[in-house]
Amino acid sequence: MSIQHPAASTVGFWKGVRLPLPRGMFPPGWFLFCLRTWLSAVLALSTAFWLQLSSPGSAAVTVMILAQPLRGQVLSKAVYRLAGTMIGAFVALFLTACFNQERGVFLGGVALWLTLCTIIGTLEKDFRAYAAMLSGYTVAIVGISCIDNPAAAFDVTVNRVSAIIVGIAATAAVNDFFGSPTAFEKLAANLHRTADMVKRIAREAIAGHGIPDETACAGLAGEIIALTSQASFAKTELPDAHVRLAGARSAMVALLEMLSCSRAIAAVLRRGEISGPVLNHIRTAFGDGTPVVSPRQAVHDLEDLAREAHAEELSRGPTLDEAWLIERSMALLSDARWAADGIDAFENGRRARTTAPDLKIDQHQDVIAALLAGLRTLVGFTVAAGLCVISDIPATYTALSQVAIILTLAATTYNARGFGMGALIGTPLAVAVAAVINFGVLPHGADMPFLAMAILPVIFAACLLLLNPKTATVGFNAGVFFFVILGVANEQNYEPSAFIDRNVLYLFSAIIIFISLVLLLPPSANRRRFRVALTIGHDLRLQFEGHGEQAGSALISRHYDRLCRILEWNSYLPSNKAKTRVFMRLSSLDELNVELARARRHLQRAATIPAIRADAEAAYRSTIIYNIDAAVYRMRHKARLLLDHSITLPHGQMATALAAVSAMVGAIRLLEHNRSALHLYDLLPLPDQRWKAT
Repeated sequence: MSIQHPAASTVGFWKGVRLPLPRGMFPPGWFLFCLRTWLSAVLALSTAFWLQLSSPGSAAVTVMILAQPLRGQVLSKAVYRLAGTMIGAFVALFLTACFNQERGVFLGGVALWLTLCTIIGTLEKDFRAYAAMLSGYTVAIVGISCIDNPAAAFDVTVNRVSAIIVGIAATAAVNDFFGSPTAFEKLAANLHRTADMVKRIAREAIAGHGIPDETACAGLAGEIIALTSQASFAKTELPDAHVRLAGARSAMVALLEMLSCSRAIAAVLRRGEISGPVLNHIRTAFGDGTPVVSPRQAVHDLEDLAREAHAEELSRGPTLDEAWLIERSMALLSDARWAADGIDAFENGRRARTTAPDLKIDQHQDVIAALLAGLRTLVGFTVAAGLCVISDIPATYTALSQVAIILTLAATTYNARGFGMGALIGTPLAVAVAAVINFGVLPHGADMPFLAMAILPVIFAACLLLLNPKTATVGFNAGVFFFVILGVANEQNYEPSAFIDRNVLYLFSAIIIFISLVLLLPPSANRRRFRVALTIGHDLRLQFEGHGEQAGSALISRHYDRLCRILEWNSYLPSNKAKTRVFMRLSSLDELNVELARARRHLQRAATIPAIRADAEAAYRSTIIYNIDAAVYRMRHKARLLLDHSITLPHGQMATALAAVSAMVGAIRLLEHNRSALHLYDLLPLPDQRWKAT
């Protein structure tokens, strides 16, 4: 079949179309998403045919890979897809030039490069991970397709890059024309939604009402951290992205801090050791949760509150719990102002009036999981390459490229087993649909509009599968590889034997992929959760020794991200009370790490104030922990001295001292709560001679 360049646009036909489907059957915006993807594929195929590219199907494959609901996602993925392709193409040409006469060495080089890209992609996030994977399997596509004809490697590379550029351009053009939903709008809506939830929790905490449990708070924190991905997508849409996204990051950091403050306030109020006047003053200062006009003045008022409590009860001054509550309330007021100003800066494109002092949001890295993913890719590709070499059938190398693509892409998902099942189901499904289209539909038409209508139901079905998390991997495998399996070309081949020979190899690759991802070193939720626990224990021991990481937004965001990881792995385990207890214990231990880090940070600042330098330095030494009972006694004593001596400090300096005392009290409570676990898991370090001497 000779495919002609299309003449007229089909956009007008679809304007005003409303399908009479029951409400709620599909996600909102599903029809326009499917329509945009189909039009992008049609435009990409038309352009590729017009340019006489040797593999026009690659342009449509690019469109299906770029299929995303939001414009920013499409643009971001397009940029990283182009970058990954360029890197992979360069490496493919390099390996081909160096080892074109040594097939075994060449395949070994490809295997090692795939492994390296898989490891990097597993440690990265968003579309940076995709770019790493793409740079890996591009080597397989370009290099392996030319393994018997190295001289053609450059032409294959040029054609592949050209097809990808065509696919990217078609997708961008259609999304701009239709005005697809923007990542900016979604990020703004989600910032407001999460901010409202955090402010509601803060109000409930101040009022002494119940707040969500650890699991719910961790889930909310995970939603806030996930906004970093939407921020990276929105970056491609905004001309003033630097200013706007700085405000968004400030708001995210402030919301995480507000969540921690609210949990601390709820904990101290549950103890019931706060005097009525102190509590009433704090609730009056916080009001209804609306950010105060002058957080500085509100902080000063709370500092004065501590002085008043000390003046009224000179025998003891404010209790340590009251100091803890006052300081956490002060921090909550500042954080609420930062969050509000950050969201305002993001929406209006101006610098925030106030910003959080630290804007880094970090995530937990599981290096062992990355190495295991690399090992799965290495073993799976090596087995497939070995079978290809042993069979000595040139056509089998087509299947090897497919194996490389899926093995590397699977590493970007937490559910590698689900990706393997998606390949096992999606590939045969794509083969069956391609057979129907190729032999039952295409022989009845010979122009591009006919092809466009023939692939319409296929693309719509694939997009709907992609929109459902439960079927996303099936939709990806079926939709992306449909055009490869169909073998779209300038001169369509209708020989059944050629179709069968080609697609038997794709089915073979699906089996190899299934074995590699499901049966070979399958990811274990228990082991992954255990590795998070090991990381928490390692960091906590360093903190006990005084060598841990200092407090900041990176530490607190990593704390919440670890909890989200544990919740993720728990979802794959049988439902029972044990996994909830494990989560609660690990959450408390990691929170102890955060509180000790916060105490040391503020104690170091307090040590710069001459009037309390000696007290701050002594309190800092008391946070070196080798014995729980001794540490609790010393920390409580030093915190009491530091609080008493800081009452007369001027505004600002007193706030610094109160922050140090507050963090020490929080650490004391967590040490007492985790006393048995710290001994059971042997997390306390052995004392050295210098500590014994002090």
